Order: sequence, then structure tokens, then C-alpha cells
Amino acid sequence: MRFIVFIIAVFFVLNITIKANGEEIAYSAGNLFQISDVERMFREKVKPYSGMTFTYVPRGLIISIDENVFFNPGQEKLRCEGLPVLDEIAGVLRQFNKSCVIEGHTENVIPEISSFKNNWELSLARANNITMYLMRCANISPERLFPIGYGEFVPFRGDSKTNMNSRIDFVIIDYEVSR
Repeated sequence: MRFIVFIIAVFFVLNITIKANGEEIAYSAGNLFQISDVERMFREKVKPYSGMTFTYVPRGLIISIDENVFFNPGQEKLRCEGLPVLDEIAGVLRQFNKSCVIEGHTENVIPEISSFKNNWELSLARANNITMYLMRCANISPERLFPIGYGEFVPFRGDSKTNMNSRIDFVIIDYEVSR
């Protein structure tokens, strides 16, 4: 009997649910949001955009969005039409204290109109431009953002034939990160 009471007590110490503004928000030890709550907030606050998928991995939650939402083919400059999407994403990022890796991914063919020598450079420039927008325009702390470019070397879920190879991944890290 003591063992069962102990297990229940530990559960309540590590997982607390608080109701704020009519919404239940789960916290775990250290007052951090649980990653499933992050997905729930993204689904509620960010419109479903082209190719938007959610994938759980050991490091956290990946929100993948088709590159065309943010960029023209072969270009690193953010499209005006993509800025409201980034604003919605920033609104969710402000709700919790988790780090976010912004990963740029491309196809294995460099568009003729690109000014880049290879896709790795293009993917990194895109991830960097999204990171800079989130820092400068959406006031997300730079300590929480990490841009990475993978080029064509990390296809979507291992499938090099899908049209989601050219994408931006927002990886919400489910552990503490420090620089």
C-alpha cells in the first residue's frame, strides 16, 4: 500500500496541471511544458500549411513545413507571404521556454536560378534567415534558436522521392540546451 501511495505522490510532484484562462497547461519538474502540449499549441495557433507534419523523435518534436511557404525556388530571401506563418510560430514559441533548432532541407538538384554553389549553402542561408527573423522581428531570444543547414543529405523520413525533401523543420528540443 505504501508503494502505491509513493508512486502516486511522485506522479503529482513531477506532473502538475494548472488551469489558466480556462486552459489546462501541463508542467513537469523544472516548470517546463511537456512536448505534447507544445504540439497541441502548434495545432491550435498555427494554421495547417502545405505539408505541415508533426514527428516525435528522441530529441523532441519536429514541425515540418514545405519550403514554398517561406521561399521561392532556389532563393534564400523570405517571401512576404511566409512572414505571417513565422509570426504564428513565434507566438507559440513565446509560450514556453524550449530551444528551437531551425533546419533547412533541399532537394538534390540546384535550381538554375540559384546564386548558391550547392544546396548545403542554400539550406543554411534559409535556416539563418528564418532564425534572424524570429530574433529581430518576433523577439525570440537568440539563446533559444539554432539554425542548421542539411542540404539534400537528410531526406524526409528517409524517403528521397517525397516532395517534402525541400522543407523547413522547426525542432522543439525536449531537454535543456545551453551554449
